Amino acid sequence: MRLLLITPLVFLAACANPLEACKQDALKDLRVVQALIADTQATLDRGYAIQTETRTVIYTNFCVGTGVGSNGQFSFCNYPQPYTTKRPVAVDLDQEKRKLRSLKAKEIELKRNSLLNQQRCELEYPAAV
Repeated sequence: MRLLLITPLVFLAACANPLEACKQDALKDLRVVQALIADTQATLDRGYAIQTETRTVIYTNFCVGTGVGSNGQFSFCNYPQPYTTKRPVAVDLDQEKRKLRSLKAKEIELKRNSLLNQQRCELEYPAAV
């Protein structure tokens, strides 16, 4: 989930001008903590966590041989495919509440730091403003 939230930002930063790339970098840690806050709050609201498990399943299919000496004959081919499942998991709700308080405190700190870093970006790349 976190990776899904961060991946578009990485691509945006790669295409952006230097000022925007700098600002996105300044917000990176804040966005991660905000995603963790949302995840923890959802866990508290549900009363349980959701664990994602990914394993590889092998599928067998017919394929036409293309290697040396295969003469285009049919054979069996194995295709590995990732398979993801989600399942509920019990958690210590008091510990989750403590984690949420800690993350919110960190969010306040990161908001202040990211604002300062964004201002630093504007000073570093004034022509791009």
